[in-house]
Amino acid sequence: MTRQEKGLWTAVIVLTLGMLVMGTVMAMHGLRQGKDETDASHDANTEEGSAVATINGEVITDKEWTDALKRRYGSELLLQMLNRKAVYAEAIERKLIVTPQEIARELAAAMEGYDSEKSYFDEMKSQLGLSKQELELEAGYRLLLEKIATIGIQIKDADIEHYWTEHREDYVSPEKYDLSIIVVEEEEEADSLLEALENGEDFEEAARRLSTDSFSREAGGRLGWIERNDPFQPEEILQLAAELDVDDIAGPVRVEAGYAIIRLNDIEERQVQSAEEVREEIRMQLALSQADPLPQVEQMLRNKYEAVILSEIPAS
Repeated sequence: MTRQEKGLWTAVIVLTLGMLVMGTVMAMHGLRQGKDETDASHDANTEEGSAVATINGEVITDKEWTDALKRRYGSELLLQMLNRKAVYAEAIERKLIVTPQEIARELAAAMEGYDSEKSYFDEMKSQLGLSKQELELEAGYRLLLEKIATIGIQIKDADIEHYWTEHREDYVSPEKYDLSIIVVEEEEEADSLLEALENGEDFEEAARRLSTDSFSREAGGRLGWIERNDPFQPEEILQLAAELDVDDIAGPVRVEAGYAIIRLNDIEERQVQSAEEVREEIRMQLALSQADPLPQVEQMLRNKYEAVILSEIPAS
């Protein structure tokens, strides 16, 4: 899977898990609703469900809430639930497993572009309310589905080696720099600032006070992790960073908005995947290119395990 495809799959994971969270709410309501029906003779008010919110003197009930969720997400969620049960049943039948190491590699691909593992999980939690465990489950499901889809497809070693030769850079993580930056308009101001920083002035404080770069100013000038070949950063900045040691401050260098001074906070060396990992990743990618589309595999499994929708889903 190329980096672009991994990025697209990350978006799919986010959307899918967002729907699954809604599904959890609906499933919980279904359990509560069953209990409510049992106790209906004791409390007539349970027909409409308990109140979950009020506004302007009006009540929104649990039933109204979950009915709205069903109308909007019901069909997609029910399909997702059926898909998962079918895939897990097939995995058990075929004795397929996904290892923690495989899930970790899948998540590592999704984390590309984030400052750290923590920042990725924090973002997923704050934006979508998704935990690390939920993300791991989705990655595991995807991997199981891929293994099912590619059963019986044989890829020659020669084809793997040829693909690796043609796409070698896809399996190398370039050198990365953790950079901070201060941008000012005039070269003379930049020279004076560089001298002050070299004499002990606090870089973060100076960035907040003087930098014209709105993206990094409030963070004390911090840009975060940047790859050596980042197309969105000036080449002059990247070249200068490549010459620095950790904690070095250098500049000024001419950029579009004026003159920049940078500090190298940390560096991550160029990393090459192991030959075993690369061969397995390429084998799976080539096998998937010959396999049926994954949605078609899911449909086939639903048919195999006789999925039947018994209840009409309200129209959106």
